[in-house]
Amino acid sequence: MLTFKNILYVYSDAADNTMALTKAVLFAKENQANLTVLFTLTEDSFPSNIGFSKAEIINRLDFLDVERDKMLRQFSNFTSIQQECIHNDSFIEVIKKVNKYGFDLVIKPSKDEGLTGNVFGSNDMEYFRQCPCPVWLVNPESEDNQPSRCVIAAVDVDDSYPAAERATRDQLNLAVVSAAVTLAMAKGFILKVVSIWSIPSESRLRHSSFVKQSEEEVNTYVKEVEDSHKENLNNFMLNALQNIGKDAFEFLSPESISIKGHPREALPAYAKKINANLVVMGTVARVGIAGLIIGNTAENILYRLNQSVLAIKPEGFKTLVA
Repeated sequence: MLTFKNILYVYSDAADNTMALTKAVLFAKENQANLTVLFTLTEDSFPSNIGFSKAEIINRLDFLDVERDKMLRQFSNFTSIQQECIHNDSFIEVIKKVNKYGFDLVIKPSKDEGLTGNVFGSNDMEYFRQCPCPVWLVNPESEDNQPSRCVIAAVDVDDSYPAAERATRDQLNLAVVSAAVTLAMAKGFILKVVSIWSIPSESRLRHSSFVKQSEEEVNTYVKEVEDSHKENLNNFMLNALQNIGKDAFEFLSPESISIKGHPREALPAYAKKINANLVVMGTVARVGIAGLIIGNTAENILYRLNQSVLAIKPEGFKTLVA
């Protein structure tokens, strides 16, 4: 299983921290991990009746310090919590903290900016793009309110990629499932390992007047691709069993699910259909190139998901944030 030992919780007055912070505290306790709460400042940190004088601002900051100390004391019986503070809510400053202190997991509540109905706002997406360690963005409205009690691990077992990229994807798939196993066991949830497949040329094969393929031939080809994908998924599950551990797999009995469709549509649709609580997925499939930070497919999926998301980067990922 993927273990987390140095966790950073990003506290923002612009989001509801009630559930997410409690979740971070309990998760740190279960994993015997260090927990640091990083308090940020946003415009929501300052009521509209606060003026711009130095004295008023200092008084407000002192008040926030007292309130934050009081809030953290309620968790004193669970785990030891360190505090940090930055005077903005920039993802860049948070990631600098990740780089400096070697945090291996960032947890923060998602912030719906109310513009498009997306669960994740633009600042949230930058964590997915740039943060070098796994990022768990908690949607307070969905994660523990769905009756299914289910974690989805989204993997890509397509074997048509170049060898180097295939190796990176294999490693990332294992990391995704390993993290999903850790969360499913900690929360007592079931685990579904989901992989999407499609044939981009299928419509052309079936309907083009220039391609001379009978319906039977096309159906045979589609069935071959489906069978190949299911075989790849089964082989991956066997590999995951060996790498992650037999005991964890036997305890969870994860279900492997092969779905035909486009990932950006099929994965969010399936997560919604089964009322999943959490989706674990990779956001990058190549490494070693600073600036190649997120794939279009991953980004399109994230914009469509309504669940909490744990996003994983592959080994060797390079962030642009120094």
